[in-house]
Amino acid sequence: MSFISSVSLIVAVIIIYYALIKFFSVLFRITGIPKERAAFQSVSLLTNAGYTTAESEIIVSEKTRRSIATAAMLTGYFFAVVIASLFINLFLSIDFTDFDPQLMLMIAWFGGLVLFFLILRIPFIARTMNKAIEGMTVRVFKRAAKENFISVLDTYGQDAVANIFLYKVPEFLEGKCIADTDFRKKYNVNILMYTRKGQNHYVTGDTMFSNNDTLIAFGPLSAIRDAFLLKEHNDVPETKKKTSDKEENTLTIMSNFGNQVLSDIKLNKVPAMIEGKSLVDSKIKEYFSINIMMVSRDNKPIKINKDTVLTKGDRVIAFGPYESISTVFGEKKLNNPES
Repeated sequence: MSFISSVSLIVAVIIIYYALIKFFSVLFRITGIPKERAAFQSVSLLTNAGYTTAESEIIVSEKTRRSIATAAMLTGYFFAVVIASLFINLFLSIDFTDFDPQLMLMIAWFGGLVLFFLILRIPFIARTMNKAIEGMTVRVFKRAAKENFISVLDTYGQDAVANIFLYKVPEFLEGKCIADTDFRKKYNVNILMYTRKGQNHYVTGDTMFSNNDTLIAFGPLSAIRDAFLLKEHNDVPETKKKTSDKEENTLTIMSNFGNQVLSDIKLNKVPAMIEGKSLVDSKIKEYFSINIMMVSRDNKPIKINKDTVLTKGDRVIAFGPYESISTVFGEKKLNNPES
């Protein structure tokens, strides 16, 4: 391979690699991961560096994210080999008897690459490029979609602004005006607007959503996911979902404070994401904003600290967002004294 070809390919591969980081970041955002964390996960997986066990929980806990992560890791390995090969070819193609012109050419190419990335840091250009990559990715997913997907546009603590593509309208919204569903009261989520056949519309009480609509919503991210991700997309096959009552946890709402609830949970089965882990290692507070207030074991309260590990048969008093508690611990029966 000639010197010029080697340098040109290296520059092209670096640009493609950068585009792939953006692409996988958008894919993770579509699954509901916040923007900053999605970018970190994308870089970590493609470079095979900095991917910690604690951070991996947010990926391995969901099927679609695992598939995206697998693709990102394989792509990262492929590009690592390609880049290494190109640098070896570059070194072998250097003519040291006439090195000065080649050095100047290399400086020009890589100087242009640096200038390219500096230009991309200009806010207007960065926004335009990000919007173009996200638009292209979302369009591809819409055509191939077999489920609803959520792209997190921005986060504000536990709340998020999200773009929701409806492959299928959730059953509780199907054929109903939004005012008749008690949607806002139940989920504490505001649907700000929706797009249908390329036209933007404001939401009113008479609005009825249709398949292939795109919504802009604001509210707790866990509530948005709970409302719009279709139930049949759980990782557990339908034939394995029919467990006995003894294997399902029982949740009772003791008090509620808006979207926050104080719950009494009977652990007939420890959730996989926290099984065998201490409270601090499970990241239950960091990821889900759930505070474990008390644990009773063998009908006796036990002293809890960061090293406490929940076990089958425990009775747990937890405080946090209703959707988060329901998502983490599951629900066989939900008793609400105010209903």
